[in-house]
Amino acid sequence: MRIRVFLGAAALTATTVLGGATASAAPVPPANGPSATHGQQARHQTDDRAHASWRLTYSRATHKVRAVYPGARLVSALGHAPGGPTTNMAKVDHWRFIYEVPSRHRNAKPVMGAYVDAVLGGPVGKPRPGRGAWLDNAPIKGPRLTPAGAYHQLKKAGHRGHAFQFVSLGNPLHPELKQRWIFSNLRGGCDRYSVDDIDGKVHDLCKRGTSAR
Repeated sequence: MRIRVFLGAAALTATTVLGGATASAAPVPPANGPSATHGQQARHQTDDRAHASWRLTYSRATHKVRAVYPGARLVSALGHAPGGPTTNMAKVDHWRFIYEVPSRHRNAKPVMGAYVDAVLGGPVGKPRPGRGAWLDNAPIKGPRLTPAGAYHQLKKAGHRGHAFQFVSLGNPLHPELKQRWIFSNLRGGCDRYSVDDIDGKVHDLCKRGTSAR
């Protein structure tokens, strides 16, 4: 989060006293300084919007599904960019949120699932039943990262500029796999990376047991 520092009354008074002398003595910024700063600000603003939009959409979807299925818990989120691979996670704007619906009987296992389709910054659909959709994943904890936050970890690991069309979140039942985000350009293919949701570690899923960091 960027913090703006505001000048107090004393600083404003000092500026007034110095007048034109201060203005004439002001250093000249580098030629590419303002444009570089502007570019960074624009990227931060885009990321901020992507973070907020995804969390709001997820919250709305969860509210809707729990109104119909009390106690429903997210087990998977599947997103894609209709326009093709992108480095802007705000364009991965079509999402399906899949939920595990607990049984109404105490100590019984969940008996069904439900899903909600949504568009970032747009409509959130009605909850629909979807049996078996949750079987490969445990309930999501959090999540801590948004798609934009996970993609930032990819960039830090050296995958800057690598565009993706499909993004998903899951918490695999496999004991050696962590809750993670997966980035891919192939459904079920090997052109993908995962980012652990808890610690941000990046893994190349084409090389089992290795980390891209």
